[in-house]
Amino acid sequence: MDTEMKDLEKIAPELSKLKNENPFRVPEGYFDDFAARLQSKIEAEQVVVPSKKSTIIRYLKPAIGLAAGFALIFSLAYWPLKSLTPKQVAKNNTIEMDINDMLFASAVEAIDVNSFYELLEKPANAEQLSDDDVAAYVKNNVSEYEIYSATNGN
Repeated sequence: MDTEMKDLEKIAPELSKLKNENPFRVPEGYFDDFAARLQSKIEAEQVVVPSKKSTIIRYLKPAIGLAAGFALIFSLAYWPLKSLTPKQVAKNNTIEMDINDMLFASAVEAIDVNSFYELLEKPANAEQLSDDDVAAYVKNNVSEYEIYSATNGN
């Protein structure tokens, strides 16, 4: 230990002059009434908070929240779709009308602008398609899977 002090005096002479004691102290009389102070804090924390009476609103609050959520989702999805979809006159032909409308829309989308204008300018019964024209159209515009599924009745 003596060599350690000499090494400390060489390295840090000011530090070696300090006394080796604990700088932290407990105030005088701190532990005299410590038990009473601790007991009063424990009793203060143990004060029972009176529970609220069960009300019907407390039980219905989750159900009301769910209903409001469903109403919001319904209104955000149903009303825009209702305004965008066309009105259907006959309810019994609804499915057929929807399929026919989709087929017509897909056929119109496949036509380029120039061909569309040519169709408008030609008379309705101007020409008959030959078998070769129909075969060429089917070959270019219909996949083998669509032909297979159409012939098998699927």
